[in-house]
Amino acid sequence: MGTREGNQCIDLEDSEGKAKSRTRKDLLQTLLEGAESSYSTSAAIDQFIVDNCRNIYLAGFETSAVSASWCLMLLASNPEWQTRVRAEVEEVCQGRIPDTDMLLAYGDSRTMRLYPPAPTLAREAFKDVKIGNIQVPKGVNVWTMVTALHTDTALWGADALEFKPQRFENGISGACKSPNAYMPFGFGQRVCVGQHLAMVELKLLMAYSYQFLLHIVT
Repeated sequence: MGTREGNQCIDLEDSEGKAKSRTRKDLLQTLLEGAESSYSTSAAIDQFIVDNCRNIYLAGFETSAVSASWCLMLLASNPEWQTRVRAEVEEVCQGRIPDTDMLLAYGDSRTMRLYPPAPTLAREAFKDVKIGNIQVPKGVNVWTMVTALHTDTALWGADALEFKPQRFENGISGACKSPNAYMPFGFGQRVCVGQHLAMVELKLLMAYSYQFLLHIVT
């Protein structure tokens, strides 16, 4: 979103929001009201909203699209699992259009273990803190390498790099030695607010009647 286009959207949304009382706010209106209560200048308000809209677009659209692409690639390269997923789709949906009540068990968490939407996570220390034997001063960013954590053989076993959906048959606690080692959407109070929507989108995509074949061209 360019700055000019972003400002035009903000002006339009602001005028519509003030023109009538809304019983149900959308995301942009919520951002507008939050920015106006937190910042005193028009420039700061506009910058806050544009920055957050960019962040929402990248975090809410691009990550889901990439996860879906990896999921379909893994199913295409593992046709036996694609067959099992297709059989489950037919059993659960029975020819009907899939909805959120027909969520599948395969593919989502298995894909995001190997290819997490955000391969790294960063948190800034607001005060001096000690993590284990490491002293972290205030203001230092602590980075978590999610991909490395998700493929650590000490946590996931010798086959950590393999696509094995069956490892999640007993949930995350049964898949690795520490449930906290699985964090494709982050962890704790600042976990991704859109994680449930992303999971629904991915599962609904998988539920449609697609069949993918992977051919290596040499």
